[in-house]
Amino acid sequence: MNSSIYIACDNEDQELGHFFQSCHDKIRDVAVANDFQYESLTSQHLTKENINKHTSGAGDYVFAAFSHANDDAFVCGGNTYIGGNDNVKNFYSSIFYSFACYTANGIGKEFEKAYVLGYFGYNNEVTVVPACEEMFVECATRGLVSYIEGKTLEEAVSDLIAEYDRCLSQAKVNLIYASLLKNKQALVTIINAGNKTIND
Repeated sequence: MNSSIYIACDNEDQELGHFFQSCHDKIRDVAVANDFQYESLTSQHLTKENINKHTSGAGDYVFAAFSHANDDAFVCGGNTYIGGNDNVKNFYSSIFYSFACYTANGIGKEFEKAYVLGYFGYNNEVTVVPACEEMFVECATRGLVSYIEGKTLEEAVSDLIAEYDRCLSQAKVNLIYASLLKNKQALVTIINAGNKTIND
């Protein structure tokens, strides 16, 4: 069984802080409803040293990251808190779930070479339309919500894609449709334990 669920979010980001916090809150609420322990890692705690303290010996766990990023790093306030060829190795035996730009290009490649249990990320820019934030939160979190609710990793991937499709079918404005479609097309998953559930 996963010993804990870590939820990292850059809630103090001027542009997307509210969205990142909303994603955090969604995962927190589902964790609580399903009797799993969770740890909130908000902007003040998103340093490499603090992440290492929580993850270097954590074993089998879930880590969710909602923040800005680039190919090789998750960043908060311009500072790296998870870096490729650095502390990404802490997550090789974890379920690593993110909504952040580009990380599948670098960090995802590192996960691909290692035996990560499951990785969810994006290989391009991902965007949010603030006027429809709730819809984007649902798409950003659906895969992990399904996993916490007891579905397998393979089912979680299917549920995430289905949620994007559901929201795309409801999008009435071209900007919303285009943003959701671009996010869906950028999605990258690496699943090495497809039948694993959070209760295993």
